[in-house]
Amino acid sequence: MTEDKCIFPRCPKCEKGYLLPFSYKEDVFEKWKCSNSECNFVVQKR
Repeated sequence: MTEDKCIFPRCPKCEKGYLLPFSYKEDVFEKWKCSNSECNFVVQKR
């Protein structure tokens, strides 16, 4: 079993990438985007 050392949560959609904070003129933790280039999953805090 490999231990996951990333502090960011796994993407619930693809389970391959991680949810990373994404900010553009907003609160830093307002949007979270999947780091997997094949997945376009986005979570919004609101």
